[in-house]
Amino acid sequence: MSKEENKAPLSPEEETLMLARKLWRAEKWRRFWAILRYLVYIGIFLGVFYFLTPYIEKLIGIIQGISSAQSPQDLEKILEQLQK
Repeated sequence: MSKEENKAPLSPEEETLMLARKLWRAEKWRRFWAILRYLVYIGIFLGVFYFLTPYIEKLIGIIQGISSAQSPQDLEKILEQLQK
């Protein structure tokens, strides 16, 4: 005899309660994984920003140098700095 054969039939209230508990458990796990996913996205974003900051600053410096250049000699100096 198996366990299923020994079980008494559940009343509709008990079945509803069981289903509600299963739904609540599934919703908690769904919420947990959604929060974890967003934390991973934020971590990746911050990591990429951290590692790209020197390059972004260099690019901003180049743009500012080009926009402030008044003569061809200034542009040559900027190009020399880029080649270093």
